Amino acid sequence: MKPAFLNDSEILHGLKNHDEAVFEWLYRMYWQRLYDFAYVKTHDSNVSEEIVQELFVTLWEKRETLQILNFQSYLFTSVRNRVIDHYRQKVFDELESIEETAASDYPLFLEELEKALQEAVAQLPPKTQEIFRLNRFEGKTTRQISQQLHLSERAIEYHITQALRSLKTLLKDFLIVFVAFYLL
Repeated sequence: MKPAFLNDSEILHGLKNHDEAVFEWLYRMYWQRLYDFAYVKTHDSNVSEEIVQELFVTLWEKRETLQILNFQSYLFTSVRNRVIDHYRQKVFDELESIEETAASDYPLFLEELEKALQEAVAQLPPKTQEIFRLNRFEGKTTRQISQQLHLSERAIEYHITQALRSLKTLLKDFLIVFVAFYLL
């Protein structure tokens, strides 16, 4: 019959010697307190129970190699770390879900963006629109556009700058809707 209380060295010795009674004593001594501690952090009884159960399973599986000086501290720290791991995994799972949703909607987004961009460019003044299209859609340099349209390079740069400012304003609402819809 085991005493009502075991010290840390007795627990360690018993576990290393495969003493199931010591393990059972440790389990009965700490299970409820560890569960309550996990529950306060997770507010989920299933997750809390799983965390504590996995801790004890791991403790038993690694009993021969344990180097624990303070079991209470070790157990509560282990539960805290497992709670952190639970939340970390939960965040990664949510991010992965968002990425999968965004990836599947990406071609649709590109079509919508192309349409919004074409509509915004169509709202530019004719000369600015022409210069912007030559520069951004056809890849012509400022010098090439200047020579083609018989305008100074400075005038071409001005029109490109004006186009970009206008497009930023015209596309702002589209981008806000995209972020709200696809990423939130």
